[in-house]
Amino acid sequence: MSNFFRYNWELHGQTARFLVDLDYAGKFDLMGDFITLIHVTCLPVDPSQPEFSRRERARLETVAPRCMEILGQSGAYVGAIDIGPQRKLYFYVSDARLLVPVFDLCSNEKGLTLTCARADEPHRQTYYRLLMPDEAKKQSAANEAYIAELRQRGDDTAAYRRINLHLRFPTIFAASAFLREAKEAGFALGRDSYTPEQELPHEATVHAVGRLLWNDVTALTTRAIRLAEPYGGVLNSVDSAFVERRFSRA
Repeated sequence: MSNFFRYNWELHGQTARFLVDLDYAGKFDLMGDFITLIHVTCLPVDPSQPEFSRRERARLETVAPRCMEILGQSGAYVGAIDIGPQRKLYFYVSDARLLVPVFDLCSNEKGLTLTCARADEPHRQTYYRLLMPDEAKKQSAANEAYIAELRQRGDDTAAYRRINLHLRFPTIFAASAFLREAKEAGFALGRDSYTPEQELPHEATVHAVGRLLWNDVTALTTRAIRLAEPYGGVLNSVDSAFVERRFSRA
């Protein structure tokens, strides 16, 4: 399995980069006793350094493949988290004794500082609760792609402009209840529409003024998603005006 999804999210007060193999969701129950988690922590050779060196980064990319060579069919590499000068890799295994050869790999590594540990996880909570993205986290990745595309076209993403969030709801009552809460949460209310052929036929649009920076946009989309969820609503799309970047002449 290898359907890796990447997204950024806050963890321990810092922006962390998450990697998760989505293909394992809902399939673990068909795979047997993969209920032991082995996690490998990767640090620079000198853990006090603020980041990995270029050589260490190259070495870092070999750690997960080398672990899977050891684990083979008895292991599942489900994801990783990069935060600061640290990468933590997560594997589920069907035999807890596999920690021993992974420990040997970590102990013999000279190009990085590696440590490992294991935990019993009958419900695989690290995968489902920590790594797997909810709708707000998935949208954060869409925000990143949208901002990058506008920046490539010459948008001044640091400029303030109106940002439009379009949400869909199952009933007019759900949409109206959301709009009341959205107004109290600081959103300006936009137009609504009805498209009967849609599964969620009622669209409600809200607006906010902000910059097209990832943190700013993700804060808005997360707030809207959380407000809509109790009413069966989903965020359908985000758009904004294009603000051309102007270059000053010397």
